[in-house]
Amino acid sequence: MSPRLPEFLAQVFPVARFAVTPYLPFGGVTFLYGKTRLGKSPLTWEMGRCVASGESFLGIYPVVKGRVLYCDLDTPPALVHARLSLVESPPEDFFIEFPGVRNILHEPTQAYFRRLKDEIQPILVILNTLRKLYGGDEKDASLPSRIYATLMAIFAPAAILVVHHDKKSAGNPDDQSDPDEAFSGHMAWLNDCQVGLHLMRHGGPVPGLLRLIHAKSQVSAEEPPRVLQLAADGTHLIDYRAEQARQVILACQSLPETMTQTERVKVVASLLKVSESTVWVILSRLPKPLTSV
Repeated sequence: MSPRLPEFLAQVFPVARFAVTPYLPFGGVTFLYGKTRLGKSPLTWEMGRCVASGESFLGIYPVVKGRVLYCDLDTPPALVHARLSLVESPPEDFFIEFPGVRNILHEPTQAYFRRLKDEIQPILVILNTLRKLYGGDEKDASLPSRIYATLMAIFAPAAILVVHHDKKSAGNPDDQSDPDEAFSGHMAWLNDCQVGLHLMRHGGPVPGLLRLIHAKSQVSAEEPPRVLQLAADGTHLIDYRAEQARQVILACQSLPETMTQTERVKVVASLLKVSESTVWVILSRLPKPLTSV
């Protein structure tokens, strides 16, 4: 017999756990999408590196340390090698595989991934990109749930991150569609996952900034957007506001102690080409000895 509502509410359910809180839940699928060559691969490399090393993601989000299986189905090994060779102290628990184009709905492919899972025992599996992982029409509404269920059955209880591309822009300035629904294919790719992440250009006066949007979550409150900066080497990704705060602190510390706080703010804002209000906000969060001059 189905439980009455009071009986249902009296039940205790396990709290969701994450490889990277709150983006990568164990036992679920995170769907990351964005335009081609925008910075999705560096973002996934950094997530994987942080889990494999136990280092917090972006210096903000806690991780569970463990083995990572990174499957690159989209890029030739030589190109990935050239970029990942820039990573300092690559963690031992980061495993990378180049499966080539596979169809996850076919038994030979499932057996291949089960062998990888048994050999490595990853707590995080990253699949880049999703389109190379199946055949058929990506607009088929039944396809996402079938693929997600297959991945979860193979890799449970690991967290699974799949990477997908935005659809090509039509260049219509009057397009009023939701940018967080801009990925290629059926809406079920987002509807049927546990967490959706959208990486897009940030815009504004500083070139090269990206915005990571927590577009959907079934397992936590949605995080505010994070502004990220892709380094010139095309490999390293940092939290822009954290880097901006570091620059403000260093600039303030380089100024004479005789300067007033207002003078410091004006000079630092001019040097870094940011607003004075931005400098004030950053300084207000620092220990008093630095801000009381």
